[in-house]
Amino acid sequence: MRIPTYLITALFVWISVLAMAQDAPILRCISLDDNDDVTLYWEQPSDTGSEFNAYLIYYRSGSTSNFNLLSQVTDYNQTSELINGSFAGAGSFFVVQLYNGGADTSQATDTISPMVVGISSKGKRVSLGWNHTGLRSQDSLYRVYRWQAGAWQLFRTLEYPQTAVRDTVDSCEQTVLYKVETKGVGGCISRSNDASKVVIDMEPPQRVNLECASVDTATGFVNLEWNASRSEDTYGYMLFYFEDFNRTDTSYGAGTLECTYTENNINGLIQPETLSVAPFDSCFDSTNMWYNQAADSLRFVTMFIDTVDFDRCPGKLAIKWSHPAEPFVLGVRNLGGFHVYRRTDNGPSQRIAVLSASDSIFVDSGLVAGFKYTYVVTAVDGNTGKEALSNKLNFSMKAKNEPDYLYIKSVKNDHSSGLNEVHILADSTAETFEYGLFRALSYDGRYVLVNRIDAEEVSQFFILDEDGEADRLSYHYQVAAFDVCGDIIGRSQEVQSVHISGTKNVRDLINTLEWNEYEGFDSLGNGLLEYELVREAGWRDILASYEKPAKHKDDIAYLDDVQGNVCYFVRAVEDGENSYGIQDSSISNLLCLEFPAFAFIPNAFTPDGDGYNDEFLPYVNFIDHADYTLIIFDRMGNRVFETSDPNEGWNGQGSANGTYAYHITLMNVLGERVERTGKVHLIR
Repeated sequence: MRIPTYLITALFVWISVLAMAQDAPILRCISLDDNDDVTLYWEQPSDTGSEFNAYLIYYRSGSTSNFNLLSQVTDYNQTSELINGSFAGAGSFFVVQLYNGGADTSQATDTISPMVVGISSKGKRVSLGWNHTGLRSQDSLYRVYRWQAGAWQLFRTLEYPQTAVRDTVDSCEQTVLYKVETKGVGGCISRSNDASKVVIDMEPPQRVNLECASVDTATGFVNLEWNASRSEDTYGYMLFYFEDFNRTDTSYGAGTLECTYTENNINGLIQPETLSVAPFDSCFDSTNMWYNQAADSLRFVTMFIDTVDFDRCPGKLAIKWSHPAEPFVLGVRNLGGFHVYRRTDNGPSQRIAVLSASDSIFVDSGLVAGFKYTYVVTAVDGNTGKEALSNKLNFSMKAKNEPDYLYIKSVKNDHSSGLNEVHILADSTAETFEYGLFRALSYDGRYVLVNRIDAEEVSQFFILDEDGEADRLSYHYQVAAFDVCGDIIGRSQEVQSVHISGTKNVRDLINTLEWNEYEGFDSLGNGLLEYELVREAGWRDILASYEKPAKHKDDIAYLDDVQGNVCYFVRAVEDGENSYGIQDSSISNLLCLEFPAFAFIPNAFTPDGDGYNDEFLPYVNFIDHADYTLIIFDRMGNRVFETSDPNEGWNGQGSANGTYAYHITLMNVLGERVERTGKVHLIR
């Protein structure tokens, strides 16, 4: 296909225009001087020959206004231009080349902006920030200069793209001056404006908090500890007292973090005292006529034991203290709990209790007559472990009337309920208000209170283990006597119940039984005479007696009238009278092994008088004997034999050899009717 001549001509003209297009200059730096005039630096574009007319510089203020021609440079060899004006603000520039007699312009350079430094201050801290120019940097560094001692001093060097830095002044009032520079490609310098500010420190140091307010138990003065202020210009700390929270004492030195407060007749031995702390710096505030001082922070109240009480039960003392209302703090910053210390007469002080942070009362018990007790309660910081002391409290106590004896006679399982009864002999003249039954799974295990009963004026009684699983486990028991205040004033010996377990062999009808040793009888030696193994299968039999726990196998194949379950228990018999004049026995749980109805039906018999297999007799067991029927039919359907006695079989008398049908109906121990049919062969 031939291309038209006019298209070839147009294409030639377009290519010629492109070949004649001129490049824009390459911008390298933009710099502000002291008057916020701006100087632009660029590299010449490639040689334009005679086409160059001028460099045109455009500018706009802000980021949304239009660009306007600001300056033009007609010397091709000139590579910078100073433009007077106020350019230390948001604005941007670009440059183009005018050529071809002013008829054409090059493509515009990238838009660039002068670095403008903003400055702010808070207290003695100065913050600087600036913008990027949009130019390539020779070394990707910003150099921050500070005017100091009459000259510019390099203050900080930052890697691009960081555009913020902080400084701290030394004086309470000081004028600061900064500028930022960065090297452009080719060695020129882009310089920011000079950013200055009068920094006046009117900011107090960062607030601090008391960490501990502890009573000196000898003088009643209060020992205070607090955390250090993070402010570098902290000069000291003011202490405030509850009366009006005006400054009442001063502690100089940023690192002085404790003191003993003795002003205002303070006495933590007779009342709770409230104090707080605040840091101050060295800059005097002419308005308040005082140094820059932070507000006082958390107000601490000292621990004070202000209530002593005791109830009707001797040997029990109650100590109380109060929690202050919000936002007051009790003793320490992070209250994690309380420790209670007690000293007996002139002996050493010992910690006797660790309480939670929500507690406000402690009850001590077991105090001995004729002794003097001194108590101190401390508030404990959950983070640091510091302890703030309360005042001292002195108290004397008298003895308690404890039971002379408390003895578990035996543990008997009630087979109707399956629960253990713990039988007890107790001193009924003691001040026992109630008895508690404790249970554990092992001799040295953790005992848990499982039942309480009121004390009666009787010496022998039992407590029921209402939620135990005596059919599954052997338990260790102990009984405690409680007074009216709930304090334990006596404990019994520890005993272990007898538990029997076993497995059944349904095929061979042999049960395997075993049990653990009973512990706790008071008689000589191990206190035990024998273990009686008892079986219940519609009637009760003592199967065997053992001197110690054993494994027993019981063959129940000969039992005819078992009603579905065969049950066992063990009786542990005490060896004669003990020191309390008692000979008792403990009874284990009742173990019942279930045997379903069982029937074995032969398929042939040989009534030949040899004494072996002479009759057709199905073997059945564990059924209701009162509801049993066996019927035999010949091949014609005639009934040839019938019985309701499960022990009576068919001897085939009068019948010929051959195959016969049987039909058996029976009732199992669950009350379910069962029917079995089949064939039996008579062979002579």
